[in-house]
Order: sequence, then C-alpha cells, then structure tokens
Amino acid sequence: MISSSFRFLRRIIPALTLGMGLTACGEDQVPTRATTTLVSTLSATVASSVGSVPSVRILDQKGKAMKNVLVRWRVTAGNGRVVNDSVRTTPSGEASSGGWTLGTTAGLQTLQATVDGVTPVTFTARAEPGPVTQLIAVSATTQEAVVNTAVTARPSVRAEDVYSNPVPGVPITFSVSMGTGSVTGAQQTSNDVGVATVDGWTLGTQAGQQIVRASATGAQGIAFSATAVAGPAADLVKIAGDKQEAVSGIPVPISPGVRVVDSFGNPVGNIPVIFTPASGSGTVTGNTVLSDPATGTAFVGSWSLGTSGAQLLQASSPRIAGKTVAFSASIVQSLFDVDVRFIGDGANTAVRTAFATAAAKWRSIIVGDLHTTPLNVGAGTCGSWSPAINESINDVVILARIAPIDGEGKVLGQAAPCFANSRTNLPSLGLMEFDEADVAAMVANGSFTDVVLHEMGHVLGIGTLWNYRRTLLAGAASDDPYFTGPSARAQFSSLNTVTYSGNPVPVENTGSAGTRDAHWRETVLGRELMTGFLNRNVANPLSRLSIGSLQDMGYLVNLSGADPFSITASLRYAFPFVEPMWDLRDDIADVPLYVVAPDGSIRLERAASSRGSLR
Repeated sequence: MISSSFRFLRRIIPALTLGMGLTACGEDQVPTRATTTLVSTLSATVASSVGSVPSVRILDQKGKAMKNVLVRWRVTAGNGRVVNDSVRTTPSGEASSGGWTLGTTAGLQTLQATVDGVTPVTFTARAEPGPVTQLIAVSATTQEAVVNTAVTARPSVRAEDVYSNPVPGVPITFSVSMGTGSVTGAQQTSNDVGVATVDGWTLGTQAGQQIVRASATGAQGIAFSATAVAGPAADLVKIAGDKQEAVSGIPVPISPGVRVVDSFGNPVGNIPVIFTPASGSGTVTGNTVLSDPATGTAFVGSWSLGTSGAQLLQASSPRIAGKTVAFSASIVQSLFDVDVRFIGDGANTAVRTAFATAAAKWRSIIVGDLHTTPLNVGAGTCGSWSPAINESINDVVILARIAPIDGEGKVLGQAAPCFANSRTNLPSLGLMEFDEADVAAMVANGSFTDVVLHEMGHVLGIGTLWNYRRTLLAGAASDDPYFTGPSARAQFSSLNTVTYSGNPVPVENTGSAGTRDAHWRETVLGRELMTGFLNRNVANPLSRLSIGSLQDMGYLVNLSGADPFSITASLRYAFPFVEPMWDLRDDIADVPLYVVAPDGSIRLERAASSRGSLR
C-alpha cells in the first residue's frame, strides 16, 4: 500500500539584522525571521496534494508577528505546484501556500517560502509512487534457444505507475502461454526498484515460437518470446516414395524422401543425406542432399530401377551414426492403364484381340502413371452413342464400337479424345469407331491391328492435341506444316540416314481436315504407323519419332519400346508405293473436347466441327 501522508520538517531560521528598519506604532519593526509549526512526519502519492497546507509566520526582531509582509512560495525540487505563489501575511503574521500538489516524480520534493532579507524556510515531502499501471520489459523480449533447454535471458520486468515511477512490492506472475515449456519461481514481487525476475524458463520440446507472459493486477501483461530451435540430428524418418512400382530403367513416380529430426521429432536442416541403391537396384541422380532448413526433408533426385529382383534404396547420413532408412520398389511393365470398353454388338474375338494387342503396345511405350480424372457426364456427351459415365478414371478410358459409317472402302475408322485432365492436359476419355463394312477385310488380311494401333494413337493425342495448351505444330494448313517438339525432332534426326532439307518433323500437307496436319508426312516417312496411309502385307513400324512426340506432350515414355525403323532414300522416294495401302483419310472423329478439373467441374474447350483448331 502507498500512504497518502508526507513530512514537513520544522526549521527555525535565525533572525537577520537589516541595514535599515521600518517604524510601526512608534517602534522600528522589520522582518527578521520566519517560522513554521512542527507537524507530523507524512508522505503523499505523486501528483497528489499533501495532507497539511504549508504556511509560515513572519516575526520582527522582538518576536512580534508582522502583517502585510510579501511571502513568495517556490517549488525548488519535484516540479510540483502551490495554490499561492505570492501572498501577504495576515495580522497574525501568517502566510499560507494555499496547498502543495507534489510533482509526478517519486522521491524527495521541496518547497520554499521566501521573504526579502530573511533566510528561506524549506518544506520537504516524500512523494511515493502511485499504483502499478504498466509492466516494462527489463530483459530481452525475443531470444533463441535449443528445445528442452533453459533460456539465457530470464524474463524480467519493472512495475511502474502511470508516470513511469518504479513501484516496489507488486505481486507479479510469470506463466507459459505458448509452447510446452515451464517456469520456476513463477510468483515474484517487485523489489525496491520495481523489478521482478523469474527464476528460470525451460523451453518445451517442440520447435517454434514459445511465450512466457508476465502479469500484474492493474497492469497490461507483457510477453517474452523465444524461438525454440531443433537439437542435434538424431534420426531419419521415411516420408515418401516407399513400396512403389515402376518400369525398369524408368524413374519411380515419387522420389523417395526422408525427414531429418532431433530426439524430439523436430526437423533439422542442412544435414547431408546419402541415397544408395543396393546391388542390382538401378541408379540414382542427386544421391547426396542437404536437408531443407525449414522442413528437414531430403529427396533423392531420381531412382531408376534395375532389371530384375528386389529393388532397394537406402538413405543414411554421416551425421547420424547407425541410422538407415530403406525404400523398396517392384518392377512392372507399365504404370499406364488403357481401359478399352466396347459399346454395342459386333466386336468378335478377332476384333477384341486386335484392341488388346494395340493397348498392350501403347502400355509398353507410355509407362508413367497419370492423374485420375473424376468424371460424371450423361449419355451422348461425346457423340450419339457414348454412354453415361460416373467414375474416377485412372489414366485413359477408350469407348469403342463397330458400326456402319459410310460403306466399304471409304472411311475405315475415326478416333479422338473427348475429355482431357486439366492437370496433365492429356486425354482421360476418348472414342474409337470402325466401319463394319471394312473390318472383316482388314481382319482377313492382317491389317486391323495396325489400324487400331494407329487410331488409338489419335485418342492419346497424336495429331489431335499437339496444340492443346502447348505449341507443337507450326504452319498448320500451309504447304509445309511441321512438328516442333524437341524430342520428336531429335528422334527424326537419328532416324534420317539421308539429308532432309525441309523443316523437321514434316506433317501431312494433303487431304481433308481429318488427315492433313494430323499425321506424319507420307512422302517423307513412308511406312511409319502414324502417317495417313497404312501399307498392307508389310510392317507399319511405330517408331521412336512417334514415341518422342508423346514425350513432347508430357507422357513418360519408354523409347526402347519402338519398332525398328529408319528413313532411307529408297523409302522416301518410292511414293507412290507399289504395295496396296489403306487410306486413313478423315480418321479424326468430329467430337467436342472437354476439360475436367480436379474437383470434377467440366468446361468445353473445343466444340465439334472444329477439328483443326487443336492440331
């Protein structure tokens, strides 16, 4: 508690003889001394009035009271104030200050009464601080320490009143308000200079910001923050890339990764992690990685599997003795799924076998898994015969049917994608339709599988999505359209045993919208499967050129799955060929193209009857 009293100290000032006197009532009368009455020893709170009003009595040399003498009151220490700064004495010789209000600074404050020719009288009061209104940080409010250790700078505050005077004797509580740490000596009392300091603060075991608050009744609390940092690296935790499937020689879809942690599971950055494949378990890139400073994670650059047996990759660190994490993987032919679904009747065993053979071929070439596509559409969305679909499609679904188109010897078949995944810009659902008038003949002469393989390539995007959210076809509708993808161009260069003077890779520049700008140029690439003409009774190779174009579109491919093929002078200049050919004219189906977002929402990218816009 702070008392409201103060102390007046009595001073008896000796008389001074003046050089000249004043005559009153027939006698010389001059002020010779000032006196004050002795009062109790008191103190008062800063900025408040003292309990008793300071006053003086002026006496002459004979000790008689003098009236009408001018007395001046001056605060000489403490910046307080009085009611009367100048006042004349009463008939009883008294002069009052009218009241003394102390200044705002705690400690001794003084007030003087002065009369000309007389030694001043000094009044002294002790100004006590007011009630606590604020806590001021004495120690650092931010610091850093390792988890589960004591901070260096113990939280310390000073209790102050509204005028910033230190207040002693104030109960102050220190408590943890964030984090799992603890304090010792949580209850403290401010000392003579208003300061209170907690005995100790030990941080919790979780890295991040931790806070201790100091609080006192009547004052706003103050927070002390400490950043708890991880301790020494103690373990490796597997976080991604275990138990995957991948094609031999092809990187696994998810790069294996670990998190480096301390003994409490907090991530530790800048720790070297080494990824080492076991014997026969393929190769890696980026085998030594520093853990991320923020997350403690470290991922191998890539892991390409070996050719056989169990595949194993180990992660270790020279900074963490005896700790190893193992990742396993299985070798598969492909991670790419092609789901062919026949609609209606007419697909006999030979036809279905041709589709199965074609799908297997494309799966050996496209080996990477794609995103799933949530699809919910009604019947007829992709054409009059397309059914309703409500499912999550893994990679690609192809709807197929054998039905009348335009009679024998004309359009053999048509195909195109109808839905694309917005994340990959690659097909998720497409159509393939073959004219029943031509199927039997193609099956009979052994050409049907090549025709199905060709049309399936269009569903996968060859010639149909070259310029869908990418720019791979230049010069469309000109005399010299060409494919600009770097992988396809590199493969074209490697296949070309003679010099080609045009723009690589040449695209078909003849025929209707369903032929030109959607196939390789027949006059240059001859028997390659994805030209606009298929040769009977001879091989129609699916070359590294076509596979390279799929890589340019974003597929993960296996170039070793290509058929043997080279461009020779005799092949290039033998057009027209003497062997019979199937004319695959107008084989791009005129269907709309929709785009499906991850949330299943659908928008129309291209309407039907605009087949050339995405070549």
